Amino acid sequence: MRTKVYRAAAVLSACAIAAVGAAVAMAAPRHAFHYRVITIHAQPDPITAGDPVTIFGRLFGPRRADRLVILYHRGPGRFARFVPIQSTHTDSTGAYEFDRADGTVDTNRFWFVAAARVRSRVVAERVMAQVTLNVTGPGGVSEPNGSVLQTGRGYRYTFAGTVTPGRTGASVVLQRQNGNNGNNWNTIDRGSVDASGNYSITHVFVVPSSQDGDATIRVLLRNDVLNVDSPSDTLSYEIEQTQNSKLTINAKDNPIVEGSSDTIYGVDAAGQGQLLTLYARTYRGGGFQPIATTRSGSGGAYSFGVSPIYNTGYRVVASLPPAHHSPHGKTASAGATGATGTTGSTGSTGSTGSTGSTGSTGSTGSTGSTGSTGSTGPRSTRSSAVLFVGVQVALTAQASATTVSQGQPVTFSGTLAPDKTGHFIYLERLNEAGDAWHIIAVAQVGPNSVYAIPYRFFEPGTEYVRVKFPGGPDNQGAVSSPFKITVNLIPASSLVPSTG
Repeated sequence: MRTKVYRAAAVLSACAIAAVGAAVAMAAPRHAFHYRVITIHAQPDPITAGDPVTIFGRLFGPRRADRLVILYHRGPGRFARFVPIQSTHTDSTGAYEFDRADGTVDTNRFWFVAAARVRSRVVAERVMAQVTLNVTGPGGVSEPNGSVLQTGRGYRYTFAGTVTPGRTGASVVLQRQNGNNGNNWNTIDRGSVDASGNYSITHVFVVPSSQDGDATIRVLLRNDVLNVDSPSDTLSYEIEQTQNSKLTINAKDNPIVEGSSDTIYGVDAAGQGQLLTLYARTYRGGGFQPIATTRSGSGGAYSFGVSPIYNTGYRVVASLPPAHHSPHGKTASAGATGATGTTGSTGSTGSTGSTGSTGSTGSTGSTGSTGSTGSTGPRSTRSSAVLFVGVQVALTAQASATTVSQGQPVTFSGTLAPDKTGHFIYLERLNEAGDAWHIIAVAQVGPNSVYAIPYRFFEPGTEYVRVKFPGGPDNQGAVSSPFKITVNLIPASSLVPSTG
């Protein structure tokens, strides 16, 4: 017979459990341990704070049916002690099960069980804190996933949220994904948790997306005695330079899904007929390269059609007329011509008769002064800002089953385009409150960009999960539609391994 007991509905009083625990801990006859063993398993591991956990095992040996089993718990901390917290009875096969419901386990745990004068090994449960993340920009405007952010001191962004369970002074770091496999992170700022479990990090971006690809952001709570490293969900942003009003640049759709086309458009303030060149640069580097030219139309409007595979930075440059071409912009003006010197006067003629004396030579006119050097023209303003166009991967996802028994594996599989072989990919669960997603499994994409994420559900009821590609410098992240998974209750004897 299977008994399922939650903390709030324990059938034994704390005193009774403690008494039974003391009896179990008493020295047993030496020969008892030779034929009676009890096993323990805790799944899933790790979890996010508040997720359900199922603890199960089997008592082996004679007279194993209907035996009282006590679950002992020890929280984090060097001075924590094991205390009894739940009880149940084995079924006819010696199997037992405890279900720790949603909201019960929120810090690292250690468990063992005891029954019939034997005790199990100790198992550890790694628990991540729940870390929420919301972003606001100048003026407190919300910046949800996929928003366009700006670089520069005039654009300060606040990354704020909560940590559950909270603890005053805990360290949180703001991180930006920097590798091509989706699991490498650089810390770009940091903060701490206050007494209410809240944190707030204000950050100014310097590097636009066009230089490092998609800006995939998360907040990470550093591991401590209470919880292991605990990340928030990831957010993808486009980080751009401020527009040049004399030559603007925009994208019709941003981001786009890989395989789709897009239109780059804007206005050249110089008007119609201007020769414009579109330059592009991907995360692979190598600098901007020209990819297309056109002339501005009525009112200076222009457009280019593009079909990027990877995150790409674009810039439009207007060609200046040859007569005005200069490395610095406009041609320098010539210096003024110096004034011409005056001509010297002619000497007077001598008198007739005796040979007259030669007239004196006129004085030489003075040399005119050199004109001043012309000033250098201003830098050209005929280049647009850099526009980042994010390209999301094309993600497919399916589940091997949507109705399963406890402990039965479900495999979530699909493909990614362009090729993401070796990239990390996540399976995420919707929390009990229905307002946040968190990671429950991580896998790597296999050859030919095919992935498979196996997972076992142990808590009876309904779960909502999704597949998430976290993005990186090459492509933006993407998520599947949620899967509704129904988990059916089964006898403990069917859930527990027959050995070990």
